[in-house]
Amino acid sequence: MLDILAIGDAIVDKVISFDETDTVMCKILPVKGLFFVATDEEHAYLRNKPMISYYAGGSAANTVRNMALLGQKTGFVGMTGQDEDGLFFEKSLIDYGVRSYLLKTEKNKTGCSVVMVHADKDRTQCAKGCASDLLTVHDVQDGYLQNTYSVLTEGYMLNRRPDLIENIIYRSKRYGVKNYLTLSDVHCVENKRDLILKLLPDIDILFGNEYEMKALSIDNKILDTTLCVQTCGKKGAFVFSKSKQTFYPLPALDTIVNANGAGDGFAAGFLTAFHQHKSIAECVQLGHTIACGVLKTDLSYLPEYLK
Repeated sequence: MLDILAIGDAIVDKVISFDETDTVMCKILPVKGLFFVATDEEHAYLRNKPMISYYAGGSAANTVRNMALLGQKTGFVGMTGQDEDGLFFEKSLIDYGVRSYLLKTEKNKTGCSVVMVHADKDRTQCAKGCASDLLTVHDVQDGYLQNTYSVLTEGYMLNRRPDLIENIIYRSKRYGVKNYLTLSDVHCVENKRDLILKLLPDIDILFGNEYEMKALSIDNKILDTTLCVQTCGKKGAFVFSKSKQTFYPLPALDTIVNANGAGDGFAAGFLTAFHQHKSIAECVQLGHTIACGVLKTDLSYLPEYLK
C-alpha cells in the first residue's frame, strides 16, 4: 500500500543560458522571468541549445521524490518517449525509491521544460508535455488507485488533459482515497477555474501560491471540505480551513540558488507531516524545511545526500 501516488508530467528540465545576441531566442521570449507557452518549433529550437544543467522534473514527480526521501511509500504514473530523456526520468524515480508505473510510447518524445537563465540569474521557462499528453484514463488502472492512501495531481496536466484528471479525482474519491491538487501556474488556474471549483469538493488539500489562489477566488463554503494551503514566497504560508486562516512566517534564508521546485518541496514536507498526523503548524514547518533545502540546490528536489 502506497502513502501517495502522483499522476502527472514525466518531464525533464534542460537549463540553458539566455543569449541576448541570439535573435531567434530574443524573438521567442515574450516576457522575462515568467512561464510562457512556445510553439512546437520554438520549443524545439530552445531544447536543442547547449545545456548548463539537466535534471528530471515534473511538479508531481518532484513532490514524491522528496516524500520518498522522507520515508513515505510513493509511486508515479506518467508517460515518456522511448528515448534517453525517458530513461533518465525513470532512473530519477528508481534512484529515489519511487515506485515507477511509467508507460513508454514511440509516438512522441519525452516531455521537456526549457529553463533560460538570464545574466541577472532570473529565469524564464517554457515546457511541452509531448509524450505526457498521450496518457489516457485507461493507463491509470483502478488497481493503482485502490492500492494507495492518497493521489496527487497537478494543474499543468489538468490544464492540458482536464478529462484525465477529472476522471482520476472522481475515481479516487469513489475508492475512499484522499485527493491532493497543486495548482502549478496562474495561467492554468485562469484557463480551468470553473473546472477546478467544480472539483474542489472532492479535493482534500489544495496547494497554490498567492497569485494562483487569487485567480481562483475560493468561496468560503469550499473550506468546509478542502484544506487550502497558500505559499507566499519568502514571506511564508497561509492555511485556510473552515473560514479560518492562519499565517506561518518563513525563517530568513541566507542562500537561494534556484527557486524552481520550492513549492513542490513545500507540498512534500507538508503532506509527509500530514500523513504522520502532525499538527498543521508542524506540517507547515516541515514544508518550509524542505522548500528551503530545495532553494539551496540546483535541482528541483532535494539531492539524495540530504536524506
